[in-house]
Amino acid sequence: MIERIASKQLQVEFGLSLAQWRVLAFVCSDGPATASHIGSSGEIDQAEISRAVKGLLEAGLISREFAAGSRKTMIISPTRKGENLYKKVREHRRIYFSSITQDLDRDQKAEFDRTMEVIGKAVIGLRGNGSA
Repeated sequence: MIERIASKQLQVEFGLSLAQWRVLAFVCSDGPATASHIGSSGEIDQAEISRAVKGLLEAGLISREFAAGSRKTMIISPTRKGENLYKKVREHRRIYFSSITQDLDRDQKAEFDRTMEVIGKAVIGLRGNGSA
């Protein structure tokens, strides 16, 4: 449900698909990268990455240039417009998550954080051995 709401908000309020947001967020937070690296890091399908990159390029939110010394490898980087949108969406998402957790007291929030950390580690562990 959270992902569906996020997807709708991204589309309606920012004109981004969820895949476009993932690509933009990746290059804004982790730095320039190849589509392959973004896909493997975020477990995003290559076809989905290609569509997202195409849309982001058309919107002027990212640029794509050959890696130094390569005529094949393309590096995706955010533009200033892309960085500005990333900051805006990130703040919007922070406010959204604050609003859906506002009724949790401090102990509940701490327990939630611990629980999410355990789940995250389990997901990483399963990802590492190909079980996911």
